[in-house]
Amino acid sequence: MHLSPGERGEVALTGEGIAELSGLMAAAEESARCRVIVIDSSPGVFCKGMDLEFLVAHAGEDQTEKLLDYARCMEALRASSKVVVCQVDGQAMGGGVGLVAAADVVLATARSSFALPECVFGLIPAMVLPLLYERMPVQKARWMALSSRGIKASQALDLGLVDELVEGPIQLEQATRKILKRLLRASPRAVARLKRYASEIATASRVEGLELGAQRTAADLLDLETIAAVKGFMAGEVPPWFERYRPGGNKR
Repeated sequence: MHLSPGERGEVALTGEGIAELSGLMAAAEESARCRVIVIDSSPGVFCKGMDLEFLVAHAGEDQTEKLLDYARCMEALRASSKVVVCQVDGQAMGGGVGLVAAADVVLATARSSFALPECVFGLIPAMVLPLLYERMPVQKARWMALSSRGIKASQALDLGLVDELVEGPIQLEQATRKILKRLLRASPRAVARLKRYASEIATASRVEGLELGAQRTAADLLDLETIAAVKGFMAGEVPPWFERYRPGGNKR
């Protein structure tokens, strides 16, 4: 999935863009062929967030539904049964930071930066914070919002917002290919279960989490396909879902 720039070359989350992204997400979710969703953008800028010009032009109008469209789109990304990989090469601001935080894997170039400027113009990043809280310390996310100060990719890596930092666009593509090769070895069913289970235990106590883990593993071990895969692994066989990454062939 590629985030396209507007007329002035900026990349913002317009109503049409959110609708398109939501549609692509829905299609990917229904596709048995799709294993990984990769989101990228134009070189030098990732996404500057919500379309502020639209909001100003429609001042006084209730924007609840349009904002809910963004919130639902982020939830679709976060809850997708597919692995979501985000390639960031440039500036991510506001809602664009939320898009990054919703991904499972975030790769960024050294020139990338991340900022929450909402407080400067009287808003708060209310829809971004729940996603950020899953990736970085709450106090650091709060300070990022309060200060409106952009952080460099290296800082974002230290805070957990970025998973892997590379030098430039060429290295970004190379890193993505390496990750896709690994992700395509995983069972699609196991990936979906893992993502769902990780959300379920996020607010559980350690004791509850361990008990849920025992129940989950016991249920998985009753699955004949899983048992067959375990036997095959022990025998050195390639599992049936293993897929080799072919540039231009697997990537949408």
